[in-house]
Amino acid sequence: MENEYQNYGQSETAGQESGYTGNPFADMEYGLCRKCRRRNIDRSENPDSVLCRDCREELIKLRIPPAFYVIGAAVILLMAFTFITSMGGLRNFGSYNSAEDLARDGYVCTALDNLLAILEENPDNKETAIKLADLGMEYAYYDYAAYSITNYLSGKEVSDYQYDKINGYIKQLENYYATYDLYSEIGEEVFTGMEDTEDAENLLDEFNSRMSQYIGVAGYDQALLYYYLGYMSSDEEARIAYFKECIGLNPHYYDAQAQIAVYYRRRGELDKARQQLEEAYRLNKEDYSVLRAFATLELVEGNLEKGLDFAIQAYKINPQGEYAVDTYIVALAANGRNEEAEALRKEYTDMDIYVFDEELNDFLEGKMTLEEYYIGE
Repeated sequence: MENEYQNYGQSETAGQESGYTGNPFADMEYGLCRKCRRRNIDRSENPDSVLCRDCREELIKLRIPPAFYVIGAAVILLMAFTFITSMGGLRNFGSYNSAEDLARDGYVCTALDNLLAILEENPDNKETAIKLADLGMEYAYYDYAAYSITNYLSGKEVSDYQYDKINGYIKQLENYYATYDLYSEIGEEVFTGMEDTEDAENLLDEFNSRMSQYIGVAGYDQALLYYYLGYMSSDEEARIAYFKECIGLNPHYYDAQAQIAVYYRRRGELDKARQQLEEAYRLNKEDYSVLRAFATLELVEGNLEKGLDFAIQAYKINPQGEYAVDTYIVALAANGRNEEAEALRKEYTDMDIYVFDEELNDFLEGKMTLEEYYIGE
């Protein structure tokens, strides 16, 4: 705090009239505000404060980057999903005091949504808004953090410590959204006009070549950068190497954890896949990609009921997720619920917006075993 405010002094004359000596250590004896150098420091809220009340009210009004204001719609959609699909009775524990415990136990979405519900009823509850921002940043649900800061903390007075912390969050969020914008811009430049998939591999390589130029560059979220490199890589080994770099920087990139587990499962390294998923599931029991990957692992290992349970959870959270409905159909059929599996397949086929892999049909027709379907997938 000292360095932040020490250059805000008034003119030497104004300072002397109020007892300012020009010596910062001597000034502390007078208890003068380190910004205006005229009024006394107010320590009513923070014994370590170096500001008067007026200067705190002026400086503590958080400056929110304009880009954050586009996050609201995405968060509302996320909230709609998780309010509907969160783990049953756990929602009853959605109070301020239980939020951290819920998140620590892996029910991150439930904790975040419970806090957001409290804020919708009481928008002036700063402590809840700060906790929502804290948990959003800790567990990499950055849209929630940005939404909380923008809608519930902007322009409000907070303590010096909270002010510094939230401004740190804003910097992290700026890096995160700058990386997202970079991904979108390069993707648009590389893939615009692509008419077929013949050049897809070359275009993916070009995309990653351009993205990789920002590795180690300040102002970009490096974990997200590695995630995008992994997600867009045409080479499977490089893909997994990028994902490992991503979670090495931030283990709360849950889809990267799940992708690594799926890679191990495809290779038949089921113990490694389980170890990877157990760690991811410990961190977040409500992430679609982790639940879907766990479903496939349980199915291939013969734990059919567990596989179906995970598949149902994944499908309810994100019915449009990659292979969500496929996994649900396979799990239903593997558990002898063939009519339900066929009805679900027909429902999606009739909508004419989803094309199932030929291997799914082969499995449902008894031409493939679960092991053949999920190992080497």
